[in-house]
This record gives sequence, structure tokens and C-alpha cells, in this order.
Amino acid sequence: MNNIKYLLGISILTSLASAHTGEDHSYSSAEHDHSEEVHELTDFDVVTTGTRTERLIHEAPVKTELLIAEDFDDYNVSSLKDALKLIPSARFENDCQNCGLNQIQLLGLSTDYTAILFDGAPLYSGLAKVYGADLFPAIFIDRIEVVKGGSSVLYGPEAIAGVVNLITAEPAESGFEIDAGFSSVRGDTSDWESSFRGDFVADDGTFALSAYGFYTDREGLDLSTDGFTEIPEFENTVVGLQTWWNPNNQMQLKANYQYMDQSHRGGSDLSVREEDAIVAESLAHEIHTAQVRWDHQINSDFDYSLGASYMNIERESFYGGRSGSEQLAYDNRPFPLIPIPIELWVPLNQGQVDDAARSIFGLTEDEVIYLESQFNHYLDAHTISYGVQYRYEEVKDGPLFSGTGTPTTKDDFANIGVFVQDQWKITEGLELVPGVRFDKHDNVDDAIFSPRLAAIWTPNEEVTLRASWSTGFNAPGAFNEDQHIGVRNGEGVVIRNAPGLEEESSQTFSFGGEFRPGGLDGKVVLHSQIHLTLLEDTFDIVDTGAPGVQLRENGPDSEIFVWESNLNWQITDHFSVDAGLSYIKARFDDPVERVTGLITNEYTENPEWTGHFGLVYENHDLFDAFVLLNYTGSMIAVGEDADIWRNTPDFYVVDLGISKEFHIPVFDSITLAAGIENIFDDRQDDLQDNGEDRDVTYFYGPSKPRTYYVKATLEW
Repeated sequence: MNNIKYLLGISILTSLASAHTGEDHSYSSAEHDHSEEVHELTDFDVVTTGTRTERLIHEAPVKTELLIAEDFDDYNVSSLKDALKLIPSARFENDCQNCGLNQIQLLGLSTDYTAILFDGAPLYSGLAKVYGADLFPAIFIDRIEVVKGGSSVLYGPEAIAGVVNLITAEPAESGFEIDAGFSSVRGDTSDWESSFRGDFVADDGTFALSAYGFYTDREGLDLSTDGFTEIPEFENTVVGLQTWWNPNNQMQLKANYQYMDQSHRGGSDLSVREEDAIVAESLAHEIHTAQVRWDHQINSDFDYSLGASYMNIERESFYGGRSGSEQLAYDNRPFPLIPIPIELWVPLNQGQVDDAARSIFGLTEDEVIYLESQFNHYLDAHTISYGVQYRYEEVKDGPLFSGTGTPTTKDDFANIGVFVQDQWKITEGLELVPGVRFDKHDNVDDAIFSPRLAAIWTPNEEVTLRASWSTGFNAPGAFNEDQHIGVRNGEGVVIRNAPGLEEESSQTFSFGGEFRPGGLDGKVVLHSQIHLTLLEDTFDIVDTGAPGVQLRENGPDSEIFVWESNLNWQITDHFSVDAGLSYIKARFDDPVERVTGLITNEYTENPEWTGHFGLVYENHDLFDAFVLLNYTGSMIAVGEDADIWRNTPDFYVVDLGISKEFHIPVFDSITLAAGIENIFDDRQDDLQDNGEDRDVTYFYGPSKPRTYYVKATLEW
């Protein structure tokens, strides 16, 4: 489905695609390859992430996977989490039943190794990405581009597994869209969603404005009936504003602002205050994001872009419960030598217990500043790109309430990178793309060197082959969610870097091809790709023995092999198929003892086999429908606190949806949709039901039980 769009004429106009970078498409790198012919090729999709320049997707030397707004509509995608089920070897994994901690897995690696971009800027910090797959709604995303393998040559830290680029686009015409939806999980809980988007485009095309908003409210769910959540309650509000100003065809100024107000809470007793619950984990985020970008095309041989981005996060958190507050207050009581049992002391000293609970509330403040520049020279067979990127982040973590005695920790770092890349078209069918980058990171002693070499060969119209050697790195950052840095039951936790700490580094070797049988008129596209990633100096957090101090040190190396294959087939004018199968073998060099009875070098919660099969029926005169099967193979699931593990069963999640568009007076259209997600309710069958004593990290596989939904969309 993803790449067949350019073969079937389902596409984005070339002029609209140029809005992604602000460049006049008549001078894009794609046109330098094909001269005047490119003006005719308006049925081709354009991607930018792999080379930071516009390329036709089937000619991009770095393989890029593309999801567009139509894909979101086809499969009822409302957030980044939902979109992942359409990307081969990518998946979403929920890691905590109380707080909703989740991760995006790409090439078998977790979110820590994936750079999430917003219009090409790696703005989202480690703190922002902790719940990122849930945070980003599809309403403001025009397309998602995914590049797998080391991409630090263009994007700097974190781009080891690859990059996920959330891209907005300048509207082509004025309009308004509003939708509302309701879903029920197993008939037990409700989830309300609503969104809007309004676009204004000036008659002369020099100015455009988009405003959007999104709101969701999901109840918490206890799947094991022990009074403790497996799925925390969740509320998210997003509003944003984007503007484009085009003084002429060679210049564009783009600016945007986005605000997110997100909160979720899990544990027990959700209706009472956190400090009064047996167990409570709650987090509330306020996220402000602002960007401005200037693109200027000097002439047909040279253009440049300048950008600045800012993100500010305030996160209030609570990880604890009533018994912890009582014990903390009792241990710190004014007269500890008086022999009185805790059971008798607590009822007489509720004020001190409340004060102790206040010390467990934490406040994390995170600021990110990102500046970038890029210059492109188009010189016959070469497109030379170079630029400078600067990123600064500061994190403060401490108590929400002053006077609790809990210390405040602070960390900050800066990274500056310089890159250069050459897209060298050697012959009509062969292109080579060498690139190199140097970074200087405050938390790493030496400069970091990140080279990449990619090649594409098209021996004929049916076959395209790609190969690349790419590198990535991950420098010590300012936040580690696994350790709940900062306030933990009233104690400050400080993570220090070990002397001589090296950055995590990777090399990825990729090779693959596409086959488009000429006899089938481009209605079938076969993709197959292999990736071998060698990951060195993995970060590991260990206890130092000193109270509240932990150490970040370099741990074991690992090797990840990925094979993925995909089929896109337009069966008829109305039916299309998108099917994929992936194999991932992720191993550390040396086995370690995870829990009693399990000594292994395998990655945990990382299935070797995953796949999907999607069938879409599109007939706007009648109705549209889809069925989507997602397969998750067996994996090792570990509960370290409970000292348990198992080889999980295979999971088969089937989604089914149907929609109908109606044309009515005054409005352009109204679309009604309904469906069922995870029809057979296939999910974890051994959830612990021992309440406060359960291991909340023993949580694997599909996170959404059987869910019924209805939705209405109004456009005019």
C-alpha cells in the first residue's frame, strides 16, 4: 500500500509536497535528475527524510517508508501508536500497567534508539518520548516517513534504529473538518475522542493558516479484577496553529505552535487523591512546542534553509502509595525513641503522613532548543548538501512542593554537529550517496564521527536495488525514565556518568530491493530488505551502593538481524492488499541471568516474527471497509520484581471497520464509521491479580482488548 501510491496515481501534488521544505519543486533534486519531465510527474510521492532533500520515493537512494493521510483514513489511525501497525518490523509495546510507559520498537530496538522528528527537527527529548506513541494525534500529521538504520549523519544523537518523521503540509485550499468518536473497551469502559482542523488559504496563495485541536478521554481499566489497573486512565488535549507565508515562488516562512496537556493515572482507587490510594502512579504533562523555518531558493543551482525550534515540558509525577507515605512519616517521626506501633501512630498523626506524601510528588522541567541550517548546491551529477545543527537541553527534577527536604537534581548538555552529503548520480541507473558528520557532545570527551554510504541501482524498470552502510550514536542524555529519576518515595535519585563513559554507537548494513512486474501494469510491488545492526557500548544503569546514587556505564554489545518483506497489490479498482512479514533476531554478545532459571542473551519482549495483512475496499459510491490482521510471534516476557518469566504465545489481532460518506446540503460531506479492534480479544492470558504485590512490568503483547468504536467526520 505505502509505495503503490505513486504507481496508482494516488498521490500528493508536486506543489503541495514542496511545502514540506519550502522549496520551489521546479528546482528540486528530483528535477535535476529528470529536467523538464518532472513537471509532468504529479502522480509521484515525494519524500525528504532519507537525504534531507526532496526525492521521488521510488528513486530515493535511502529506502523510505511512507504513510499518508489516506492510510490513516483507510485503517482508522488516530495516533502514532496506531500507525506503527502498518510499518514492517515496527511495533508498539506497553511496559507498565500503572503509568502506561510505552516504547516504539524499530528494527528490534526501543524508543531510546529512535529519533522522532517534527517536520525534520529532532526536537522531542527523552522525556517527551516516554509516552510519545500515545501523545501524537494524527490530526496534525499529513504524512509519516520512516527511515530505518543509522541516521546520525543527518540527525545526530538517538538515530540508531532510525527516524520517524511526522510531517505537516501547507493546505491547498480553505476548508474545515471536525470529527467525534466513541469507543468502548470490552463494553466496560469508554473512550471519547474529538478533533477539528480549519484551513485558510489566501486567494493569491501567498498566505495559509491552519488551526487544529484534539481531545481524548479514556477511562482506566482493570483486566484482572484485583482493583488495580492494567490500562491507566488517560486524557490528552492538543491545540496547534501553523502559518505559511510565501512572498514569491522562491521564498517561504513557516511557523507553528503546539500545546499539549496530557495526564494519566493508574494503580488503585482512581477516584481518590494519589496519596490516599494503595498504589498510585500519575503523570501530568504540559508541553509547549514552537518552530520557525525560512526556505530560500536563490537560483536553480542553490537553495538554503534556516530553522529554530523550542520545546518546554513541565511534568508533575507521583510514584507511591498510602503505605509508603505512612512508613516514611513513621520513620521520620519527631520522637523516634518512643515505642509506639505504626498501626497506632498513623491515625494520630495524619498531618505528618500527608506531609510525607507531599514529598513524593515530583516536578520535572525540560527545555530543548534546536537550531539548524542547510545549504544545497545542484551541480550537474552532484547534489551537495551541508549544514550545522545545534541542540541544547536542560532538565530539572525535584519536589513539586517546597519544604519537603527532597533535593532537586539538574542536568544539561549541548550538542553541535556539522554534516556534508553528496548525492552523486553516476549513471542514469546508479547513484551513490556518501556522507559524514562530526558532533561534539558535552557528555562525551572526544568528537563523534558518523559516516554513511548509500547506493541505489535500477538495472531496469522492474527492479530497484538499494544498499547502505550507516552509523548512529546515542550520547548520555539528561533523563532516564526506567529509573524514575528524581523523586522516588521521597528520596532523590541521581544518575552519574561513569569515568570514561563512551557513547553508544552502531553500524547498520542494509540491502534490499523492489520488484514491480511489468506485465501487471504496476499493480503489484514486492519489497524485501535485510538489516544487520552492530550495537556497541550499550548504556547500563547500576547501583553504586551509595544511597540515591546510580551509575550509568557501558554494558554489553549486541547484534540485531532483521529481515522484512512486504507486498502491495491493487487487486481491482476497489480492492487492495498490503501484507508484510518480518523476522528479528536480537542477541547480546554475552548471556546474563534475568531472573531465576533464565540465563539468556536474547532481548526480552522482542518477538522474532511479526507481520500484518490488510485488505481495503474503497467504493465511495457504496461504502469503504477494511480488515487488518497483526501478528506478534512468541517472545520472552520477564517480571524481574516477581522473579518470573515465560515464552509467550503467538498473538493474532484482527481489526475490522466500515465507513460511508454522505453528501448533504451546506456541507461537503459527512462520513460515518464503525468497527471493532481486536475482535477475538487476543492478549496476555496470565495477568497477575495479586493487587499491590503484582509486578506491573510483567505486561506484554497487544495492549488494547476488544474495542468497539463509532465515529463521525464532517467536512466543508
